[in-house]
Amino acid sequence: MAFGDAVGQAINFGRQVATTGAYTLALPSLLHMKQKPAAWVFPRYGKAIDEIVLHGTESKVSQVKSLDYLASKNDDKHSIHYWIGRDFGLLYQLVPEDKSTPHAGNPDNVPKVEDHNFRSIGIEMYQWDPDVLRAKKLPVDFTDWQYDAVAQLVYDICRRRGIKRSMVVGHGMINPVQRADPQGFDWPRFNRLLDQLSARLGGLLGDDFKLS
Repeated sequence: MAFGDAVGQAINFGRQVATTGAYTLALPSLLHMKQKPAAWVFPRYGKAIDEIVLHGTESKVSQVKSLDYLASKNDDKHSIHYWIGRDFGLLYQLVPEDKSTPHAGNPDNVPKVEDHNFRSIGIEMYQWDPDVLRAKKLPVDFTDWQYDAVAQLVYDICRRRGIKRSMVVGHGMINPVQRADPQGFDWPRFNRLLDQLSARLGGLLGDDFKLS
């Protein structure tokens, strides 16, 4: 190998290291990602992934039981790709992105509601049942950790897969007949965080790191 070629390779390697470092520093929440393989995993049958669906769990059980349920072979045949707890560091992947799982379908055959399972990646954010919270006069909300984690995760998925910002939706947006989640979610705050990540990484690493 000529000296010039070796120098060129070293420079390219240095750039890759710098890019990886900047990317990781901008998305620190993703360093907490853990794996908890789910039972309900299916092929996508060639369907392109062009959508991310955000959910609120609306649970009446603890965070641990919520996560365990979604990973189990539950009777609802329901799971999710990613799950974010309310406490710092609680971030799990249950289903590989290249596989589908029932999280945004239409099992009851509601008229004019489409099945989004095969085209989408689903993200659940743990929250207590909003009706229970309202009855107790408690806020229906999500934590700072959840906003940071979901914004960083959505940014990463959108950038890697070329998903447009307009294709990040709430479950209630695609099935308004039966769903309203994520209830209490601050969409302007979430979008500001995405804007900041896109501008910061786009400025550091180039236009390929800006979201469309």
